[in-house]
Amino acid sequence: MIDPTLKSSNILIIDDQLANIEVLEGFLLMQGYTSIQTTADPRKVIRIYQSFAPDLILLDLSMPHLSGFEVLQRLKPFVLANTYVPILVLTADITKEAKQRALSEGASDFLIKPFDLVEVGLRIRNLLYTKYLVQQLGNQNQILEDKVKERTKALEQNNFELIAARDKAEASNKLKTAFMNNISHEIRTPLNGILGFAPMAIDPNFSQSEKQEFLEILNLSGKRLMQTITDYMDISLLTSGNMDVIIKEFAPGVLVDEIQKHYLSLCIKKGISLVIEKQDAFNLVAVKSDRSFLKKILSHLMDNALKFTEKGSISIGVSVNINFIEFYVKDTGCGVSEEALSIIFEHFSQEDETTTRGYEGNGLGLAIVRGMVNILGGKITAESVKGSGSTFTFTIPWVEDISDSTLPLITGDVDTNARRPIILVAEDEPYSFLFFELALDKDYEIIRAEDGEEAVELCTLITDIQLVLMDLKMPKMNGLLATQQIKKIRKNLPVIALTAYAETGIREKCLEAGCDEYMTKPVGKMELLEKIQEFLISVNGIV
Repeated sequence: MIDPTLKSSNILIIDDQLANIEVLEGFLLMQGYTSIQTTADPRKVIRIYQSFAPDLILLDLSMPHLSGFEVLQRLKPFVLANTYVPILVLTADITKEAKQRALSEGASDFLIKPFDLVEVGLRIRNLLYTKYLVQQLGNQNQILEDKVKERTKALEQNNFELIAARDKAEASNKLKTAFMNNISHEIRTPLNGILGFAPMAIDPNFSQSEKQEFLEILNLSGKRLMQTITDYMDISLLTSGNMDVIIKEFAPGVLVDEIQKHYLSLCIKKGISLVIEKQDAFNLVAVKSDRSFLKKILSHLMDNALKFTEKGSISIGVSVNINFIEFYVKDTGCGVSEEALSIIFEHFSQEDETTTRGYEGNGLGLAIVRGMVNILGGKITAESVKGSGSTFTFTIPWVEDISDSTLPLITGDVDTNARRPIILVAEDEPYSFLFFELALDKDYEIIRAEDGEEAVELCTLITDIQLVLMDLKMPKMNGLLATQQIKKIRKNLPVIALTAYAETGIREKCLEAGCDEYMTKPVGKMELLEKIQEFLISVNGIV
């Protein structure tokens, strides 16, 4: 039988991503292949080729030290005349030029990541079967070889449904395991902090100072868990192409001020300086882009800089060019090696295992940054010197100067002597309303609506209401419909949507319904207060 012969073939996997190697190797072992060798360093390929004598090579294109194209070129002199060694290229490079170049350099077949493992298995078998035929038939007529390929294809087609059903189930389990291994640490670590310290925070055997410390740990663990979930949602939406972009005009200088305000205390706590490098007039520059994207990009870069900087400073720079606005985040941290710069924007990537152990993080931040910058039509680059720091620079398209801008500038504080603004909180969950009540009671007068119909009725009767916090999921009338009704009555009344929904397009639905802003639960107290102040200043003129 031919199948045992194929399954004993020597297969060499060349890929710099260990996760990809694990998936392919595990899949081949499940298929019954017995002789597999792998390497994440393309510089070792020639030595392995000479000692292992592979019958088939699975090759990635984008790798450090040597690209897949260079590997193809270096292999040519070592492939004996009249010897057929099939090479299957597996790459994320979707360009036609990459495929043409790979095939012209000697590749036998070409698949684009993410690939279907069933198809990979069939192509591997077909290539090995072709090699077997070449060895058996030698210099037989090409027509005969084509007929054999057609016969092979026909035989494979007869068994396709059974093979596909089996391999799909096995591949699904393998990929699920790999994914869970990637996120397990970042989920379980904060959960351990939450579940471990929550009972201790209410245990009467501990002192008040100890309980305060426990509450701080709970807070930090909750934030870390929420950030991990948000990052996985973002990378999933970016990868699938389902992330919504909301384009509207805003002042990026004001956003930079918000970033400075948020990270200043964190930098002071760590003993490093935070420097903002922008002209005062930059607050009067407007762009049409997605403000939340830009805030996430800057926040991820700042988180990265703060994490890897133990002394010195972090700088945020902004400059206006002819066609674009340029931002950079520069730090004096540990830096990144030249070899690692080529992979730091990949999913789940950190520089090395030592970094992974020394610093928390899921390795998705820079991948999210690159994805969002690309969606906004910009570019991002990284420069770094090991031991001296890093600089990440990105651009977004420039629109216009609005020196007489009506865009809100967040300046000044709320006048504590003036009458407290009235805020309607439309929230049916008692614990959620309690949070808003405790967070806002000091500065604002709070009115509660327990369903959408009541929210509309209160906005109609109480004309002094100056802002609405609207939960989307409520009895009798949902938040979107309630917002539409409120906007018919009071067009200029700001409505901020609050929801725990994470479905694709929910933000766009909120804005289409008339909501002025969208915030995802859980909402932090400071973030909520800043957003409320922004709307009360810009819409109602409260200072």
